[in-house]
Amino acid sequence: FPALDNVGSGTLIWTCTRDEGRKAKPGKRTEEYETVTVKLPLITTEDVADRLEGRTPPGKAAAKVKERDKKRVARIVKAAAEQGGLLTVAELSVILNKSMEAVRNCVRDWEQETGELLALKGYRMDQGSRPTHKRELARLHEEGLEAPEIARASGHSVNSVERYLQDYERVRMLLKRKMSVEDISTTIGRGKRVVLEYVELAREYHPDLFEGGNPAS
Repeated sequence: FPALDNVGSGTLIWTCTRDEGRKAKPGKRTEEYETVTVKLPLITTEDVADRLEGRTPPGKAAAKVKERDKKRVARIVKAAAEQGGLLTVAELSVILNKSMEAVRNCVRDWEQETGELLALKGYRMDQGSRPTHKRELARLHEEGLEAPEIARASGHSVNSVERYLQDYERVRMLLKRKMSVEDISTTIGRGKRVVLEYVELAREYHPDLFEGGNPAS
């Protein structure tokens, strides 16, 4: 457990699933996974300053609350990940006293607006809509392997590997043209979340694509 003399006011001590860097195993119960206790910045000096700014103009209160919640969700998820912990939407719902749908909306809006994927437990352990095999396929592709070799190494069919790589290369090509996530999604006929997955991979292997104010960055 973290030493209390290193915990400031507004910090929440929380025990969550440890990020072991592996996918979830079928049939493995939740209590069988390792845990880690982390320090979460629930309330910061910026939060307090925000509340002291004064009255919010009429009609702007809802938008301000939404923006505040979105930043808090991202801040807490990233803090946990930096300490080797993985949070779930359900945990964030309890911590923030928000509905699970409200938390999901915060995550979705953050990812669409910033292009940054948040390391939630379900996504990192391949239980959600952000399969980690895309990253492995892209890595093998970037190492120079051809689709048949990647298929053998990853256990996927050649057709599925070719489909993933085709989408990856199309996203890279459109990033070179400085297209936004929304425009790329429309052009290749894939949802924004899927496009964001490929944008994250492109950012990892080709950071030069995001220099000079790329709309997708």
